[in-house]
Amino acid sequence: MKKAILFASFGVINEQARKKCIDAAAQQIEAAYPEFTLRQAYTSVFIRKKLAEQGVHVDSLTEALDRLLADGFAEVVIQPGYLTAGEEYEKKVLQVVEPYQQKFDRLVISRPLMERPADGADMLAVLQEIFPLEAGEDLVLVGHGSPHQHNPAYENLQADADKAGFPVHIGVIEPTDTPDFAAVLARLQDKGAKELLLAPLLLSGGAHVNEDIAGEEEDSWLNRLQAAGFSVRVSLKGLGEYPAFQKLYVKRLQEWDF
Repeated sequence: MKKAILFASFGVINEQARKKCIDAAAQQIEAAYPEFTLRQAYTSVFIRKKLAEQGVHVDSLTEALDRLLADGFAEVVIQPGYLTAGEEYEKKVLQVVEPYQQKFDRLVISRPLMERPADGADMLAVLQEIFPLEAGEDLVLVGHGSPHQHNPAYENLQADADKAGFPVHIGVIEPTDTPDFAAVLARLQDKGAKELLLAPLLLSGGAHVNEDIAGEEEDSWLNRLQAAGFSVRVSLKGLGEYPAFQKLYVKRLQEWDF
């Protein structure tokens, strides 16, 4: 029986971020499951369109599933690249996959990395490993957030970090979601923090990192933190560049009986 793992992420336009983050995470999965064929899909219509303009084709989730059917795969496991089980996951994965459930012998949707409150422990352990802090330094991590459906995953992770005494402060880019910049700033000021490491809580680098988090514009997180009097060093790496983070996808897949 032909078996495949389909790594379905939002996607990224930047070629280096694609290779170093998304492709690297997919390769970690492929190495852990050599008996499966590894394929990818991007759920963002905008990103796929921009890539097509550059002559780069990446399947949508529908295209990838249709291709797997045409190629005779009977068992398919979808591993979402998302950190949280938000609106994108529900609309671009769960709803898209539903019509295909009866077309394969077995079609499994694995979990986003922080779907459940207990998942915060896994993520926190990885963050503590990949972000060694200098003496007196606090970590500011910026995730994506959602414009329509608030997800408590970031707050759950923050609570786990606070309980463990790890000096991280977590916010989101989306201006209509929380924890926003003002909430993070208040935490930093209440603590009396002065030295910061600013980094993305995102699978891949690209526009959000280069513009919203560490961009030259006045409203980037970097410039606003500096304007508030903090000394800030920046990491531009998406989490997908770190093997310890990549292995979280393998851990999610290990929850299933293949």
